[in-house]
Parts: sequence; structure tokens; C-alpha cells
Amino acid sequence: MSPEPPPVQELGKAQYDGWACCWCGKSLLDCGGTSAGISRGSVGAVVLDIEVFACPSCAVAPETPRKDH
Repeated sequence: MSPEPPPVQELGKAQYDGWACCWCGKSLLDCGGTSAGISRGSVGAVVLDIEVFACPSCAVAPETPRKDH
């Protein structure tokens, strides 16, 4: 199972806007990114949840489906 992305309050502007890796902060402009999940947070009653992205170095390989015999 993939680890949860960092909370919204810990993201920089570029990470929140989807321009940088949510884990290491590396720019995704040259290498692209894959979804890292939903970063969650709120300020009072305002929900700030947003999809965040990871660079290829930080992206966790998806789990392989289990084959039942």
C-alpha cells in the first residue's frame, strides 16, 4: 500500500499547484509526474484537499494484483 501524501499544510506552493513532487519538491516540468494520491487538510471549515503528484524517483510502484488459484 502506498504511503499517504503529506498534509496540505506541509506543501509548498509549487507542490500544491502540481508543478513539483509532493515528496522531494523536484520540478515535474521535465520529468512528468504520477498521481501520489490526495493530500488532505483544512483551515477552519474550508477543505483544502487536492490531488498531488510524485516524480519518477519518488513514485511508488503500484501493487501487483494478487492472483488466486
